[in-house]
Amino acid sequence: MKVNIEVLSGPSDGESFSFRNSFSIGRDSSSELSLSLDKFISRHHAKIFLNDNECVLEDLNSTNGTFVDNSRLSGKTRLSKGQVFRVGRTWLQIAW
Repeated sequence: MKVNIEVLSGPSDGESFSFRNSFSIGRDSSSELSLSLDKFISRHHAKIFLNDNECVLEDLNSTNGTFVDNSRLSGKTRLSKGQVFRVGRTWLQIAW
C-alpha cells in the first residue's frame, strides 16, 4: 500500500511525501516524515501504521497532541482516504 501525505499548512506548506511502509512523524531528523520547522511538533510525535488497505494514526505521547477532526487523539484511530489531521501547528492530509 502506498500513501501520500500533503502538508496543507505550517512551515512546510505545499510539500508532499509518499510512503509504502509504516512511518513516524516528528521534529527529529530520524523521523521518516521530519517536520523540523514546526517547533510545536514533538521530536517523536506520531506514527502511522499501514496494513493492507488501512491506515492507523497513533499519538506518541506528544506534548501538544495530535488532532483528527478537531478532537485530540488519545490512543489510536483509523484514518480514511482524504482525512485531514494536525500535528503541532501543521495540518496534513493522507490519501491512497
